[in-house]
This record gives sequence, C-alpha cells and structure tokens, in this order.
Amino acid sequence: MRVQHALGHFLLISILIVFGWSVKNGWCLNISVNGAELDKVVATVNDFEIMQDDLAPEVKRELKKYEKYGLKKATPELMKTLNRRALDRIIDNEVLSQAIQKHDLPDFDAQARKEIASMKEGFSSPESFAQYLQSRRMTEQELLISLKNKMRVDAYLEDKDILHFEPAEDEIKSFYEQRKESFAREERVEVRHILIQVPSNAGESEKNSALQKTEEIRNQLENGKDFARLAEEYSDCLRSKNDGGNLGYIKRGFMPEEFDRVAFTIEKNTISEVFASPFGYHLLEVLEWEPAGYLLYEDARQFIIKYIESKQMNKVRSEHIGQLRKQARIQIFLD
Repeated sequence: MRVQHALGHFLLISILIVFGWSVKNGWCLNISVNGAELDKVVATVNDFEIMQDDLAPEVKRELKKYEKYGLKKATPELMKTLNRRALDRIIDNEVLSQAIQKHDLPDFDAQARKEIASMKEGFSSPESFAQYLQSRRMTEQELLISLKNKMRVDAYLEDKDILHFEPAEDEIKSFYEQRKESFAREERVEVRHILIQVPSNAGESEKNSALQKTEEIRNQLENGKDFARLAEEYSDCLRSKNDGGNLGYIKRGFMPEEFDRVAFTIEKNTISEVFASPFGYHLLEVLEWEPAGYLLYEDARQFIIKYIESKQMNKVRSEHIGQLRKQARIQIFLD
C-alpha cells in the first residue's frame, strides 16, 4: 500500500513547500528519536498507514529549535507534544495529497519540460546545470517530477479558489492607519566612504602616514576625481570598496559615534573633511537624507497586500484541510 502511494509522497513534498513547511531527505528516514518504535503504525488516513518513522524527521527538526534555547534532554511530555504536532502536519498533508490525486487535473508533463528547458538556458553550460542539480541533490527526472507536482498542487488550489486573494483598497488603507507605528522610520542617510585603516597598535609615524594618504585622496576628490573609483582603488573597507564605497542607508548607531557625527551633519553631496574613528581615517559623502517619520502609504502598500494575502490564504487553506479531514477516515494510534 505504501509503495503504491509513492506518488502521493512526491505530492506531499510539493505541498509542504507551498505551505511553508520543510522536509529534509524524505519522509521515511531511519532515524531513532529517543528510542521510539519506528516501524509502528501511528495513524491511518483512508487506509494509508503513517508510521512512527514518518514523524521522526519532523520531531528531530523541532528538537533542534529547543536545543538552541538550551534544552539538554527532552522530557517524555515534550516528546509526546512534538510527536502529536508532527502527526497533525502529516495528516493535513496526506488528506490534501489524496484530494489532489482524485481531482481531475491536466497532465503537466509538457509544461514542466518547457520549464526545465527555460531553466537550462539560464546556465552557461550543461555542466553548470548539472552542478546545480547536484547541489540540490536531485536528478533531472526528479526535478521534472517536482515541477509537475507543484503545478498540480497550484492548479488544485486555483480550482478551489484558495491560491490567490486580493484585499480591497479600504482594507489595505485601514491596516496602514491602524498599525501606523509599525511603519515608523528613523532618520537615515545613504552614504559612501573611503577608509584608510590604522591598526590599533600603530605608532605615530604610521598614523601620520595614513592621515597624509587620506588628505591626498581628499585633494583628488576636490580636483574632480571620481569618488567611486578612488574608493575601489584605496579604501580598506572590504564591505563597500567594490561598490564604490557605498554603505547604503544607515541609521544612527550603525557606525561608530565619530562616523555618525559627520554623516548626520554635513550637507548632501559634499565631501567631508578627513576624520578619525577607531578603524582609521575616513572621507564620506552623503548621497541621500531621509528624516524621521512614517513610511508613506504608497511605499508600504505592496508589503501590506502581501501580508493580508498570505494571512487570508493560510486561513482558507486551513479551513479547506479541516473539511478534508472531516471527510476522511482517520484513525490515530499514537500514544
């Protein structure tokens, strides 16, 4: 029965991706979790058996989260809770997988092959594409199956009208007004800089040499030399030198106090005087300045749409799975 249901498990993997749940190395891993009997049937969904070892990867993943917060050994009560949560997720995916397989959907083979052909064109050579597949630990045939299954999942959700949701404009505006503090924005500046690094144990001679070098670079800037080119040539800031010295937008406190003092006081599009920080000597230019305030509605709108859409779709999907669970014959044997 489980062998015959192999296609269902391919679908399960795709569904988990759609729902934002993760699967690693398949469902039927031979992993021991606190001595559990891995060959034990813990539930059936319309006669399909779910085994204890189906829960093991999910439980192991959850345990790792607890370990990050200092858990040394899981208690029997915690293990019971984690196993039940894992089983609930697997049942949800199983009932959905079975519903999709019963649904009248087109064959997506040609579309999936076309998608792979398009993917190949984005690689410089067949070898590069093969390396990509190797990094994903999958063959081209497995990629084809994965794409076909995702297309089937999307088509099913689309047919059930639970793949997309468009909030009304009034709802978007109301969300913005009611949560305006969430869109508060601190003062920030977009800056680029040139750093001539000075070691913390440098002597006076080395410090003077670095200062003189920075002054000479400033003179070149005053004489019309390009800031970006000089940054790429001279700056010791590995993070920004290959981007013309650009640090992007920064808020107060992101850089040392000496840096902030200059960045938030000089006029836009002017080159600063040479100044020192614990890292060495700097030259900087402010490219843009944004005062403290609130993100404009127009700028926040797309984020709000995605948030409302995601929340609503998750709600509808959960309700749909709830209905599928009611229609299915589910038996649970988990202790």
